[in-house]
Amino acid sequence: MKTILSLIMVFVSTISYSQQDTTQNNCEPCRKHPEVIGPSFVVHGAMRLYNGMPSVRIWLIGTKRILGVSEGQFYLKGYCNLPKWLEPKLSFETDLIGDFVLYSFTPDKKGVMRFVCVDTAYNLKVIKK
Repeated sequence: MKTILSLIMVFVSTISYSQQDTTQNNCEPCRKHPEVIGPSFVVHGAMRLYNGMPSVRIWLIGTKRILGVSEGQFYLKGYCNLPKWLEPKLSFETDLIGDFVLYSFTPDKKGVMRFVCVDTAYNLKVIKK
């Protein structure tokens, strides 16, 4: 029952945020990017800004794993690899803790940063460092 409720929340969140992104920012949501591989997956993590590329990364809380939100290699005009409404919430002084709906550009390999795009996020908390 808990899993079904979570899936419904993800679906409703994805619909509302994707409509906001495409109408206000003239870009297609991550899930429509032609280079994504595989289905979406949800992670609980901390989104942070880093020096270097990619600058937006998500640490999977409780692990040593960090995912990179691709902004270079998988940039494609007309597609948002990060929802525009999330950008103002990011800073070097804060972390965004929450649940992120992601799509992968690269396979998951041990010891290699996996490149992803963010379709939406929910249960967000802004934490000062």
